[in-house]
Amino acid sequence: MLLRLAVALGVGLIVGLERGWKSRLEASGQRTAGLRTFTLAGLFGGVLAALAGTNPILLAAGLLVVGGFVVVVYLVTVRGTQDLGMTTELALLTTFALGALAVLGWPFEAVAVAVLMALVLNLKTEAHRLVHGLDRNELMATLQLLLIAVVLVPLLPNRPMGPWDAVIPRTIGMLVLLIAGLSYVGYFAVRVFGSRLGVLLTALFGGLSSSTAVTVAYARRSLTVTTHARLYGAGIALAATMMTPRVALEVGIVNGALLPGILPTLLVLAFVPLAAVLWINLRGHFSDVEHDVALGNPLQLRAAITFGVLLSVLFIAGEVLKRNFGDAGIYSMSALAGLIDVDAISLSLAKAATGDLEHVAAQRGIVIALLVNTASKALLAAALGGAPIARTATAALGSALVAGAIVAALTLH
Repeated sequence: MLLRLAVALGVGLIVGLERGWKSRLEASGQRTAGLRTFTLAGLFGGVLAALAGTNPILLAAGLLVVGGFVVVVYLVTVRGTQDLGMTTELALLTTFALGALAVLGWPFEAVAVAVLMALVLNLKTEAHRLVHGLDRNELMATLQLLLIAVVLVPLLPNRPMGPWDAVIPRTIGMLVLLIAGLSYVGYFAVRVFGSRLGVLLTALFGGLSSSTAVTVAYARRSLTVTTHARLYGAGIALAATMMTPRVALEVGIVNGALLPGILPTLLVLAFVPLAAVLWINLRGHFSDVEHDVALGNPLQLRAAITFGVLLSVLFIAGEVLKRNFGDAGIYSMSALAGLIDVDAISLSLAKAATGDLEHVAAQRGIVIALLVNTASKALLAAALGGAPIARTATAALGSALVAGAIVAALTLH
């Protein structure tokens, strides 16, 4: 009991330290609540929890007393300062509850929440800056990601369904969440840091969200800013290489046993364009180059549903082709899917390989999709950017394509 009461006291100290620092410049007697008040609130919650035992009435009465005290102090403070904020008051009530939680048998959880609460309280400036910097589309993206993660995915059935029991809805939902999360990170990296990243880093993070968007933007821009066409070409190549860490992460999460077989090809597809980017960057000095990329909202529910439908179709099509055409059907499907989206086919094959699909067939299918996607990006860049982009991005991606095909032929038997 002494140890639990000490934890309750410590919980108050943790939160009180932050609140005391926040009000350190206020005159003595003008502070609403500081280090000592929060420490006593945590200890008071612990003592009442110990006295209450299995009877919650005493603890509830104590919470009402603290709540009444908080209301009175809040009204007096508002009258004197016209400050309607109630962060400190709510923090005091929470500290009381955390002190009780520590004594009732969850001391670790109480301390963890106290530390997180102190951190959130101290991030006021950063939190306000973040909120003011969001537009409506970005707020919707965040809320939709949470909707997928904590509402839609848990509600999906977790059993095989559809033709040949090829689709598990919750698995589809988890894969959609994985791709949406990766796109979300790339989108906000460009959105938050875009003005300071420069051409190449914008391409890097933009490629995590949509390498196609980066390819289209940079290829078109190279036609108007011809003096920096080589740099835009390097950015396109860099964005295209982001599919390799994406695929590595996706396959590693879904079926890590496949990763060693495709890793040599992934490394070649990544490092050959990176070498070209380094060579281009070292040969020229580039500054004050327009580098913003208009990335779309990565968390539109329509896009998430479309991706889920595409995954379901690939799961069913893979089962049909495997049953009727063997591995050749899988490879044909991989080539066609690679023209559209390498993530969906990689995830579907990685998941299928956890069942009765042979690992080497899944690995070959993933590599085929990667090679086809690399070729399509190279052709798209050349078609939109003309000869300057063809000499940089297309050449780099074409070299990676040839080297990747050779490595795949040597490593995937």
